[in-house]
Amino acid sequence: MERLDKAFSSCKIKSRTEIAKLIKSKKVTVNGTVIVDPSYKIDPKTDEVTLCGEKVEFKKYVYVMLNKPQGVISASEDGAQPTVIDILPNSFKREGLFPCGRLDKDTVGLVIITDDGISSHKRLSPKSHAEKVYYFETADPVFEETALEIEKGVLLKDGYITKPCKVELLSENSGNITLTEGKYHEIKRIFGAKGNKITYLKRISFAGIKLPETLNEGEARYLTPEEELLFTK
Repeated sequence: MERLDKAFSSCKIKSRTEIAKLIKSKKVTVNGTVIVDPSYKIDPKTDEVTLCGEKVEFKKYVYVMLNKPQGVISASEDGAQPTVIDILPNSFKREGLFPCGRLDKDTVGLVIITDDGISSHKRLSPKSHAEKVYYFETADPVFEETALEIEKGVLLKDGYITKPCKVELLSENSGNITLTEGKYHEIKRIFGAKGNKITYLKRISFAGIKLPETLNEGEARYLTPEEELLFTK
């Protein structure tokens, strides 16, 4: 058993001073009962605790899935623009959170947010070959011949040749592309090298973790145990 305020602080969710104020303001419940005593004892593994109406997870590391909207920066902090950390609901926030990898400001979709630096580094390492799947829309039609050329690798303007990838065309102007690398603006540069332009881009899968259709832009949820295994393996 552990003090309620200590459980929050030990998992870097809130400091003991901050959580004490919230507890006394009747913002915390344990198993459905409002608790006003910071020293109240709980079992972090079995008791259901909520903060401001949202369930709290007492874990060494947390793994959150966010459906990033446009106009949000994939960073922990930014002095001028909102970040993926800024738009997280308060119940998910804790010290040390960061996005695993980056999405462009105007790209939407799946971002994994965590405080597990080791697993994040492994997933982003080129040796991992973690697949990233994006849904794309283009200004001009994409022909099968062009898709096959993209799959083999494309010479970009800076002289870099992209690694082989997979392209699944869904219509004349849309499809899915699967990459195993994460170069700066890579998909936009690939299609730009083919004389086309990306008009919409959404990441729908990362390292086997798929973005659910039920998770709206701006919404977040914890990874399931199965998804955590995919991320940390």
